[in-house]
Amino acid sequence: MITAEKVMKVMTDHRMADRGDRIIIGVSGGADSMCLLFLMSEISKSMGFCPEVIHVHHGIRGRSADEDESYVRETCEKLKISCKSIRVDVPSFAEREGLSEEEAGRILRYRIFEEEKPDKIAIAHHSEDSAETLLFNLFRGTGLKGLTGIRPVSGNIIRPLIFFTREEIEEYCREKGISYRTDETNGDLSYARNRIRNNIIPEAEKINSSALKHILEAAGKIGEAREFIEKEAEELFKRAADLSDMPEKLVLKGEQLKESPGILKDSVVKRCIVAAAGREKDITSRHVEETVMLLDSSSGKMISLPYGINVRNNFGDLIFSGKEKDQREALPEIPLAIRDDGEEIRDRLPDGRIFKGRFCEKTDDIPNLPYTKWLDYDKIKDSAVWRTRRSGDRISIKGGSKKLKELFIEEKIPHEERDSIYFLADGSDAVWIPGMRIGHKYKVTEETKRVLRVSLEESSVP
Repeated sequence: MITAEKVMKVMTDHRMADRGDRIIIGVSGGADSMCLLFLMSEISKSMGFCPEVIHVHHGIRGRSADEDESYVRETCEKLKISCKSIRVDVPSFAEREGLSEEEAGRILRYRIFEEEKPDKIAIAHHSEDSAETLLFNLFRGTGLKGLTGIRPVSGNIIRPLIFFTREEIEEYCREKGISYRTDETNGDLSYARNRIRNNIIPEAEKINSSALKHILEAAGKIGEAREFIEKEAEELFKRAADLSDMPEKLVLKGEQLKESPGILKDSVVKRCIVAAAGREKDITSRHVEETVMLLDSSSGKMISLPYGINVRNNFGDLIFSGKEKDQREALPEIPLAIRDDGEEIRDRLPDGRIFKGRFCEKTDDIPNLPYTKWLDYDKIKDSAVWRTRRSGDRISIKGGSKKLKELFIEEKIPHEERDSIYFLADGSDAVWIPGMRIGHKYKVTEETKRVLRVSLEESSVP
């Protein structure tokens, strides 16, 4: 049976939480997420993290979904845990983006979780979910990554129940008297995952009662092999890829790859495509295969890849470059002008949003809000301005700094939107990128003397 002690051990072994972490728990109202909610509530004090709940209403199941929402809210009130419910229109989003409702729901859920800017996001995936994911990826075509199932930790996403079975989860709920909602769509065989869960895995267990266990063991071994291969590929990428002229072009030295196994070539080539494109979405195995074949082609031959990337064989090397971009007029800059008398100033940015700023009293209780921040004004050395990014822009982070391009990639900002994002800049330093983060060196500390409160809001004027 699942116990708080076992879950704490999983979280400790996999470094899922640090003291002081703000952890968002995705709670649907089903057995898995209710089990996770109660366990996280029970262990939060001893582990020193702050749990909050987000419930996403998908706009699909009518009254049943409304009742799920109410149930989650009421349970959180009893547990004295903050709960936010957000409604989305999954069917419309799925139709607009050409996705299944299952995939559309997943994308919107994670988008909502990330918008809260938590330290961690706790999801109630369990061992059967991991096996289902492996089989789903295998059936539709995948590389090694898709055969590793669901990992315990992926970036800031943690899965404390990933080593427990659905049976153990339901047993925990029965033992603790925890009621839960049942999603009637779980039996809908029009969903691919439901067919795997309800048809394929039970048939596999008729062949061998330990089929599920063996699938998960294989996923673990494949994961270990993939980690080894990725480390080797990273070292090869560092030797073979010349990034000195990025973002204009990337050069992959063919000589370095000549004697490498095919699986390493594939991994290095994919890294190059992703680096040139600025994102991984829509980069398929076919694109990787075509690019690898180009290594053995004659000099001058070229192929085109997604996001306007061209790859050309240049005497055995591969040159990755973007299409010629139209020269656009530089977006205007807005100087930061703050009144010393403490009165609030207001400016309209070229993107239509309203900026407000004023000096305020220093306080130890600074909330974490995406579009309102408190800055150490004396750390601003140059004349700060609102502008879009330039080459060489960076943002300070704890222990160093990071290129804005890298930050935008991490934040999953579409490539075509990155040059139109307005942020507060101090020379080449990003002071505050609204909705993302402030530069670490501009945060208010015990030594701060003048605190500047800044906020950004949508204009009510069309």
